Amino acid sequence: EGARNIRTTEPSIVFRWHPVGREKTKRLVFECIRDGLGYPSIKHDVIGTEQLKYYSQFSKNNNGATDDEAHYWGLVLCMSPGVCGRRKTHKTRSEGGGSIFPAKMMEIVLADGFDWSYSGMQLGPHTGDPTTFKTFEQLWEAFRSQYAYATSKVIRAKDIMRYYESKFLQMPFVSSIDDGYMELGIDSMELSEQPNGWHNPITTVVAANSLVAIKKLIYDEKKYTMAQLVTALRANWHGYEDMRQDFLNAP
Repeated sequence: EGARNIRTTEPSIVFRWHPVGREKTKRLVFECIRDGLGYPSIKHDVIGTEQLKYYSQFSKNNNGATDDEAHYWGLVLCMSPGVCGRRKTHKTRSEGGGSIFPAKMMEIVLADGFDWSYSGMQLGPHTGDPTTFKTFEQLWEAFRSQYAYATSKVIRAKDIMRYYESKFLQMPFVSSIDDGYMELGIDSMELSEQPNGWHNPITTVVAANSLVAIKKLIYDEKKYTMAQLVTALRANWHGYEDMRQDFLNAP
């Protein structure tokens, strides 16, 4: 109610959703979102807790989040559950990963892994000519392969960068306000008491909508063929407006 009255974009607000919760509170959350303010974001309370408990086992000094600390998590920036208090704080939101773009993966799935629209290079593995896919399951497996490849690339790159961050990206201010770093005399970018597995797949909904539309119009209703879709995409839908509207409205 306060957020709806103040109507400010910062700081952002998060709602920890739990299956057991007051319907009145949840209704207020949806009404606030409906007002168009862009918040609160909704995070699953149980998943956030279990995520912290899972990553705690990888603590570099065996001092990860306790069950109690994991239960009382707070959101760091916009996405990642973190420990509240003066110790085991997040250093960077992308300590354990980075960002990937499922919409781009969906695009190159329709070109056998080739990025025809931007880089002009083979961006992902060869997953087959989509016009030869007889079932939606074949398309889905191709998407899964591209997704797995991109995720592996991002995480392996981050593994390398974590080493260099500890050498060239020290954070003295963050280190000074965390009791653990001060006690051990280690910079916050080097010590990982509570690892942060934050990883951000951006445009997930775009890829999901695309898959749903393709399944409906090509594989279920057979209104279009995959070859027609590929041709329309290469033309950026120019000359295919009716078809574009069908795919836009399908999900």
